[in-house]
Amino acid sequence: MKKDLWIVIIIVGGFMGFMLGYSLPPMIETGMIGSEKEQVGVQTEMDQDMKKHYEDLLKESE
Repeated sequence: MKKDLWIVIIIVGGFMGFMLGYSLPPMIETGMIGSEKEQVGVQTEMDQDMKKHYEDLLKESE
């Protein structure tokens, strides 16, 4: 019984380690996790033409 429990714990631990390996690097790269000097989230620049385009899209849906 104890042997089966340890097998399950090892499999679950390995799977969780594998998933953390894929999820943490992108979160660190985008600034969601890390020092407070970095900005949270991805910042993009938006020019006036793009703002007008999105405002027009909102007007069309109303």
